[in-house]
Amino acid sequence: MNKKMIVITLALTVLGTLGSALAANPCNNQLLSGSYGFTIQGTKLAGPGPLGPQLGVAMAQFEGDGTFTQIDTVVIGGIVVADFTHTPANGSYNVNPDCTGTFTITFTDGRPPVTTNFIVMKNGDEIDTVVTKVAGSEGILTTSSVGKKRTAH
Repeated sequence: MNKKMIVITLALTVLGTLGSALAANPCNNQLLSGSYGFTIQGTKLAGPGPLGPQLGVAMAQFEGDGTFTQIDTVVIGGIVVADFTHTPANGSYNVNPDCTGTFTITFTDGRPPVTTNFIVMKNGDEIDTVVTKVAGSEGILTTSSVGKKRTAH
């Protein structure tokens, strides 16, 4: 009887420690899961196509496994360069233990891939981003976005 109690106590202690470790560090790819609506704002400084102020909105579906899809509408210098009718873009992301991360979007409509750095806020309900590279180069976009998780009402 005492051996059973010791085994049960040890098992509960181990499970409690694992649960505490997971609760203490919720920052991983699983934190981003579901649909997020983004507002995009910035400036396109260089590259093909129009230059100038950039505004847009996007809807991204994060899968919780480091992959996502996205549709968007983007206006640069008053010219629509993408709208929701394009085939969804594909992306990959990585959330670090400190809730920072990166994602790369590979567009299907001819736009070059975009890489961002981000921070995850509000237990995964918000993602704040800044573009770091376009097609592997810096200095093309000075753009940021805020993504908010959609909730069912």
